[in-house]
Amino acid sequence: MVKVLSPRALEGLKNYVYKPGGYTWLDHAHTPFWNWLTAQLPMWLAPNLITLVGLIVTFIAYGTMWYYLPEYTGEGPRWPYFFAGVSILVYTNLDCIDGKQARRTGTSSPLGQLFDHGCDAIALHVMLSLVQASLAEPPSVFASVAAMSVYLPWWVSHWEEYHTGVLMYGDGNFGILEANYVLALVTFITGTFGPAMWDTPMQAIVPVFPWDTSVKHAFIVFAMCIALIQNYGQLYRVFSRNWTMLPEAERGHKELGNASRLTHLASGAALIFLGAVYLADNKLQPGQARLAGLLYGLVYAIVATQLIMDHMCKEPFRSPLLPLAVLTAAAANSVLQLVDARATAATLAGAMIVYYLVYVTTIVNQVCLYLGIKCLTITPKRA
Repeated sequence: MVKVLSPRALEGLKNYVYKPGGYTWLDHAHTPFWNWLTAQLPMWLAPNLITLVGLIVTFIAYGTMWYYLPEYTGEGPRWPYFFAGVSILVYTNLDCIDGKQARRTGTSSPLGQLFDHGCDAIALHVMLSLVQASLAEPPSVFASVAAMSVYLPWWVSHWEEYHTGVLMYGDGNFGILEANYVLALVTFITGTFGPAMWDTPMQAIVPVFPWDTSVKHAFIVFAMCIALIQNYGQLYRVFSRNWTMLPEAERGHKELGNASRLTHLASGAALIFLGAVYLADNKLQPGQARLAGLLYGLVYAIVATQLIMDHMCKEPFRSPLLPLAVLTAAAANSVLQLVDARATAATLAGAMIVYYLVYVTTIVNQVCLYLGIKCLTITPKRA
């Protein structure tokens, strides 16, 4: 049987304690609604199944948008844009009540957190893809850098958790919930007015606007700035703390200290750099853009899940080498054009789908076996 987690890692995972922080005003405003919604759920409904249902809804929206807008550009029927926004809202809110359902049913476990954040890692690619299609933004250096400015702080948030023990949802003013709502709003705006609206010159709306640019590009630059401000806060919080402030029980076998912080950060930077290079390719054959995006999304999800898992297991962080090698080969080929880039993207994306499914199901099966629980069902307690 293939194994990803060692006995030591499983023991570390068993003793994991989740510590969230940085809740925003919008998080607090939603809490009564989330409590009410959770209370309506049947007691037999497993928390992980709630998360999975939300993820599947986004997958359906992702496939629908891929069908109507295979190159991201152009204009599709209005309903896929609205469905995309609804899928983001559904996933976001279901993702926020799974933990409440776990506590309500007495089924809280480290698997729930691992499953939740693992789903978030792949959902990030799905949601960014929905927004790119809603903005009708073609692959380019600008689009690539914009996407990486969102991928980066999400990855760094889990790097921060690894080194501080606290997963920050925001800085108190702006966080994950706000970001996801903005993504949903973009799709709703496109569904209402059409994608051409985003090409309106900013100066036609705000005559004193100092730059000659479109609404779309002004919005993207603004979003990039917000993301980088969040990233600065993450870096500051980590490097302003001495690693010895991390409680002994949370250290385990982690690699800590500034040297390890920088090494891990460099690993994330390499993931982002390779993605920026690969997704900046604009010499594309039909269908290639989507395949390339999927390939990067899968590699990103695998590396991010490894970081999340190593934090929870209190293990040294090691980026999975095979997915990074695959991404490196794809990025190099997009620059050098040695072999057919579309065929390369399709082949490597297919390989990464298989790798990802084997990787995550192996982890889930190992954890379930070790903890004596099931992933998507609740085992009735003996009287």
